[in-house]
Order: sequence, then structure tokens, then C-alpha cells
Amino acid sequence: MKKIKSSSESSSFKIVFLFAIISTIYIYTSDYFLQTFVSNVDLLIKLQAYKGIGFIVLTAALLFLFLKRNFNTINTYNQQLIDVKETIDHQLKKAHDEYMFFFNHSPLPKWIFDIESLDFILVNEAACSIYGYSHEDYSSMNLRDIRPTEDMLLMEEVLAICFKNERYAHPNIIRHQKKNGDIIQVKVETNLIIFKGKKVMLAYAIDLTTDMVIQNKLLETNAKLQLASEIANLGYWTNDLITSKIEWSDKVYCIFDVNPETFELTIENIKNCFHPDDQFEFNPNVKSNYKNNITKESERRIITSSGTIKWVLERINLIQDDTGKPIQLNGIIFDITKRKLQEQEISESNERFKIIARATTEAIIDWDIKNDKTIWGEGFSTIFGYDLTVYDNYLWSNNIHPEDKEKVLEDLYKTIEDPTKEYFNSEFRFLKANGAITYVQHKGIFIRDANGKATRALGAMIDETETLNRIRKIEQQNNVLKDIAWTQSHVVRAPLANLQGLIKLFKTNIKSGINDDEELIEYIITSADKLDEIIREIVKKTREIDEL
Repeated sequence: MKKIKSSSESSSFKIVFLFAIISTIYIYTSDYFLQTFVSNVDLLIKLQAYKGIGFIVLTAALLFLFLKRNFNTINTYNQQLIDVKETIDHQLKKAHDEYMFFFNHSPLPKWIFDIESLDFILVNEAACSIYGYSHEDYSSMNLRDIRPTEDMLLMEEVLAICFKNERYAHPNIIRHQKKNGDIIQVKVETNLIIFKGKKVMLAYAIDLTTDMVIQNKLLETNAKLQLASEIANLGYWTNDLITSKIEWSDKVYCIFDVNPETFELTIENIKNCFHPDDQFEFNPNVKSNYKNNITKESERRIITSSGTIKWVLERINLIQDDTGKPIQLNGIIFDITKRKLQEQEISESNERFKIIARATTEAIIDWDIKNDKTIWGEGFSTIFGYDLTVYDNYLWSNNIHPEDKEKVLEDLYKTIEDPTKEYFNSEFRFLKANGAITYVQHKGIFIRDANGKATRALGAMIDETETLNRIRKIEQQNNVLKDIAWTQSHVVRAPLANLQGLIKLFKTNIKSGINDDEELIEYIITSADKLDEIIREIVKKTREIDEL
């Protein structure tokens, strides 16, 4: 509009200026020529009058033509002005409609409020759905109603800053309160705008509650991971194969016992930290180390700056680009020295166990109850004839004599379940590899954890078959000796007493001169035979003892 008005004024000025010049020239030249050629004053006056009337008629005609032409131009300009105004009004309405559409359908809660009373003038759907208030609720509310009571002073301070700035994004997190009383954490941005001819404030909020919860969880998780890495002696490192830049976490420096301020992270320096026999992972051709597997794990020794040898477990992951070109190595490393020392101690302990098991005449059992794994001593091979190269975790329980098995296993599991029991003793029959039955004595001791749960059992099984046989032989010998003793004390006494009596009677008869001794002698012979028979039986039983 300004451009059209300026163009019209410029044209009008040019026309007026041109008319003034032409009129001045005409009046001056016409009077000059008339005065030059006409000397009669009356005629001169008449001619000047006719000249003036002619000039007026001519200029009136020209002015009519000019006005007619300009009137069309003005009408055209006016129509253009009307069209422009209508276009602008339409665009303004369209812009207003679009703004209101975006305002109402924005996913962010938005409010327009009075900068003096803080009353809400307009709110969008998100402000209703997220905060729980209806449009009717907002019509009787102001900005203070969505803020916790204890934050009012802070709100006044924030508003004072907002009113001084056309646009202001508050740098800190602000608390808002929903209709149900829930407190949410938001970021607020404000704009001073003109709404319905009045200066008001537009504000919108971004809910950060969920993000803050996630962030807090991430912080907590990171703290736990950091603590876990500290406990596990775990460190993290990266090697950018494109830029050759290597980065270590603080824990890696700690594991290698080097100063991060002075230790230069180069492949050569890192390689020199490893034991000479364990420097096999530093092949310049990185991809050849991994082949088809992009993750590699190894246990190696390192030598710290103090000369201490440590064992470390390292897991390395190879990252490649779309063409398969190696671009980065990521790795974790943690100190497994204690585990290695424990494994070495266990290995040595197992070796000692095997030596003792070979040296003893007992069948040794080492039962890991927690993992249900058993180590069988050499006695199961030398005493019972089983092939220990073929592992059988149930070698013992499967070869208890069927008639004794239920009772023995019942006693065993009762002992395991009783946290007060430390020892297990049992005697039962056991089957050898060849099917022979042996009598064994089983003695065991349980190792329990702090809760009294049995975690390990150590036992020894002795073959008592020979001992029991000897006991039985001794018992048989005792029975025979008892029989002999009874025979000697009871059976031998009768014929011996008879002989003693008959011999005394025979001596009496001789002294008396009695010669009728044939019957007496016959009695003596009979008693002697009886005594001889008894003695022979005793000799026979004595021989039986020797044969037992």
C-alpha cells in the first residue's frame, strides 16, 4: 500500500510541475508577441481576454482528460488496495487459524495468561490431559494453582525475569502440580505476545519427570557398574584403528600399575607390559587374529611396573565397517590373579589327594555336594576293581548291596539335612567290579557353609571282609576251645574218676590177699579205653582249630 501511494503522489507532482512550467511559458510568450505586434490598446486587451479564455478552455479540457485518466488509475489503485487488504486479512485469518490449531494440538501443554492477574486466558488440550484440569477448571484458575505452595516465592522471581524478556527459557527445572496432587519436573519457556489486542504471556512446559527418573536410574546403574567394576577389578579400553588412538579407563591403569600421567598408550608400550610368553595378540594384521569370530577371549600374564606378575582375563571385540574393514577394538580386562592362585592351590591339593589316595588302603571319596561332582580315590580301582578312567558320578551309590542300599542312603541324606551332624558312619555290603560281595566300613565328614548347609563331603571306605573272616575264625576257634575245655572238665572226668577208683580198689585187694581181680581188671581196661576215645576226640578238635 505504501508503494502504491508513493507512486501516485510522484506522478501527480510531475503533472502539476509540468503544467505550471507550460502555463508560465505560454502566458509570458503570448503577452510578449501580442505587445510586439499589436499597438492598439483596446484590441490588445480584447486579444488578451480571448487568449485567457482560450487558455482556460484548453486547460479545462486537458484537466478533464487528465482527471478522467487519473480517475481510472485511482479506481485501479483502490481496487488493488482492496484486493491487497482482503489478501492480508485472509492470510492473517489463516495464520491465526493455523496458530490456534498448533496451539490446541501441540503435544506440549501451553497456557496464555494475563501478565497482571496471572489468570488463564487460553489453554490447549495437552494442558488439560496432562495436568488433569478441564477447560472449565482453567477458566477460574491462575498460574499459582499449578504450582506447589512452597514454590510461590520462586515463581514470583521467575516471572519477574520473564516479564523483562520477549522470549525466555528458564535454565532450571521447575516443579508443577497436577490436579491429583502429583508433582512433575518441567522445563518452561515463555513468550510475550499480543492476543486480542492485549499484551499477554504465552508459556509452555516440557515434562522431564520420566527423563529424570531414567536419568537417575542410569546414574544409579552407572554407579553400580562402577562399583561392580571396582569389586571385580574390571577395566575398559578402546583402540581406534583409524586414528590409532587408545583409551584406558582408570581401572586398567590400576590393574597394570602404571601412572596415567606418564604412561604413553602405544601398542609397543602395552605389549611390553605383558609376559614375554603371552605377547601373542599383538599381530599387526588385526583381522587375522579374529578370522570369523569378532570376539576373542584370553587369559594372560602381565608384569607390573613393580615386577609383580598378575593374571588377567581379556575379552576383545572387533568392530568393522560395512566393507568388513576393521575400524575399532573394544575390550574389557579384569584381574583374575586370585582365581588363578586358588586354581593352582586346588590343583596342588588335588594332586596331594591323589597321592594320599594311592598310598592308603582305603577308598577315598571327595564329593562336591553343591555341584554334584565326585572324585574317586585309587582304592576304588585297587580294592574294588573299578575302572576310574570311565567317570561314573554314582559309582558308590549304585554298588551298595541291594539289601543294604535303602537303609544306607536314608541314613546318609538324614545326616546331610541335619545341620548339627558332622560325621557319617555306616557298615554295609558293597559290590566289587567282578560282582563279589565285600563288607565295608564307611566313615565320612561333612563341610558346611555359614547356614549349616552341607557343601562337601570327604569319606573313606575300608574293606572289612578279611577282618570279619578272621573274627569269625577266631570265634569258631573259641567255640572249639570252649568245647574242648568243657570236654576236659566234664567228659574226661568220668572215666578218669572210674580209673582212679578201680586202681585204688585193686591196690586194696592186693594188700588184703584177695585174688579175684579179673573182673576188676576188665573194668579198668574199659575205663581206659573210654578215656582214650575222649582224648582222641580232643586231638581231632585241636586239629580242626589249626585248619580254620
